[in-house]
Amino acid sequence: MRVTISACRMSDMPAQSAPQLPGMNHDELMALIRDWRLPAYRARQVMQWRNLGVLDPDAMTNLPLPLRQKISQNLNCQPITATQRQISSDGTRKYLFRLSSGKQVETVFIPEPDRGTVCISTQVGCVFDCPFCHTGTQRFEGNLSCGEIVAQILAVKQDLQHEPPAQELAGIVSHVVYMGMGEPLANEKAVHASLSLLMEDDGLGLSRRRITVSTSGLTPAIARLGEAYPVNLAVSLHAATDSLRDKLVPINRKHPLAELRQCLDAYPLGKQRHITLEYVMLDGVNDRDADIDALARFARRDRERVNLIYFNPYPGSPYLGSSPARIALAANHLINHGIRATVRRSRGGDIMAACGQLRAQTA
Repeated sequence: MRVTISACRMSDMPAQSAPQLPGMNHDELMALIRDWRLPAYRARQVMQWRNLGVLDPDAMTNLPLPLRQKISQNLNCQPITATQRQISSDGTRKYLFRLSSGKQVETVFIPEPDRGTVCISTQVGCVFDCPFCHTGTQRFEGNLSCGEIVAQILAVKQDLQHEPPAQELAGIVSHVVYMGMGEPLANEKAVHASLSLLMEDDGLGLSRRRITVSTSGLTPAIARLGEAYPVNLAVSLHAATDSLRDKLVPINRKHPLAELRQCLDAYPLGKQRHITLEYVMLDGVNDRDADIDALARFARRDRERVNLIYFNPYPGSPYLGSSPARIALAANHLINHGIRATVRRSRGGDIMAACGQLRAQTA
């Protein structure tokens, strides 16, 4: 199924360098309204529409026509446009978004009975080339702006209003995970700005407990994230020895496990919060007894939990996933060592929306 999100009229489209409405915070919008010699409540009205996912000024029905025209002419209202939407048999939705540059990214919405999670992308492609990840097979084409990152969430919110999921599944965005295409902390400035918007009281108003940033292990950036925005942290570990992790997660050659361990020990955690160590189980590669023993030694039972992940295949992949029995054995081994261990249920595999399957080749 294909879906297109309404955008500003082409005749009124401003230059690409214009401020992006999804990326503006309350103070920036207030300053713009003041410059236009309009009352402050107009900024609040625009912000309320924006937070609902309404980015077309013509749909902001309580604004006077001259203001709607001014917004269209001076702001980039729609920095991304949905060109395709697929719905999995389990209710997962995958969106293909085209940026103003013509490049493309994918975003996933995962509905559950008690929550709705948006998995957002931060880069077009990825520069880190983890060999078991489909995104890593796409060449890196650039970073997303703050507005392009936030616009993914707003577009999903708008789509859910128009076409809610099945009754037993949540039709709201309650959680956000930076786990889509790209390495979030390699696009640090835009990711930090987007986090500020997500947590802003006049913005989307999400608690930091409902936001997770995933990283392959950029230790200096992890430290800065903890200082500025101590949201939930997930680390794509996938191996607990340097010799193996150097191959599976190449950034380990620059920031090895000892450095990562020190960084994770210092990351600020709230009460009853834990860092998540993500571990894709690869048959005969990282699922041997010695590999799981190393994982048990690396994990801190008081600060971390391990998320064992089924490998989700993609065309041309040289890897096979571990068997369910092998994954269960690994989970039990970790639990017996006092480590919290869970097995992630794969979602959206039939539409290539599961963990490690995202890839959007630009036409």
